[in-house]
Amino acid sequence: MASNGNDIVVRLKGIGKVYASGALQVTALEDINVEVARGEMVAITGPSGSGKSTLMNVLGCLDRPSSGVYELGGRNVARMGDDDLAAMRNRFLGFIFQNYNLLPLQSAQQNVELPLIYRGMARRARHEAARAALAAVGLSDRMHHRPAELSGGQQQRVAIARALAAQPEVLLGDEPTGNLDSRTGTEIMALIQRLNEQGLTVIMVTHDPRIARHCRRVVSVADGHIVGDEQVTDRLIAQPGAAEPVSA
Repeated sequence: MASNGNDIVVRLKGIGKVYASGALQVTALEDINVEVARGEMVAITGPSGSGKSTLMNVLGCLDRPSSGVYELGGRNVARMGDDDLAAMRNRFLGFIFQNYNLLPLQSAQQNVELPLIYRGMARRARHEAARAALAAVGLSDRMHHRPAELSGGQQQRVAIARALAAQPEVLLGDEPTGNLDSRTGTEIMALIQRLNEQGLTVIMVTHDPRIARHCRRVVSVADGHIVGDEQVTDRLIAQPGAAEPVSA
């Protein structure tokens, strides 16, 4: 667990999440304590129903915890109102999802600009930011293509560009290679590792132990509890254009 308080960008203290359905209460998370330092690359792993998706929703400010403290960028977001929570989410976090979540009738550039519109960025500035983000993921020549005109890997690159355009503090990935073949998945992991090497903090949920080994640290979840938190000693390094990563 990271310990330098000045570098902690994410801090969960005693986080619990209980879902109620009538008289029935289901505990999804209990007494979660995790810190993530700036520049880390962390995988959250666990079997189906372990609570890892609920934990990702809490980290992404998409769901409020029932108990505990969640500090994001030094501010406790656990009890923020909807507007403040949305502002924190837009300012601090970038999201990439398994299903890309692109608008089908919008071009790659228009999809990337969407969070910048919510931020209130002027048209010219968001055009420039979107183009720069697409160039950073190798899609300068696909800016005006719609999702249906792009491969799965290219769509995921658009989703990564969308996450990067707002210059987030933390990139959150929910099974970011889940819908991709192994070669394309390796290319996406190579891109994410490169972004991390440039200083971006990355937290991703994955059920795949091999994908988790691309990260620097693995947090394991089972039955709503953290059951492991270890540095990766046999880390895999993804090579662009290669079918398989290599050990560090």
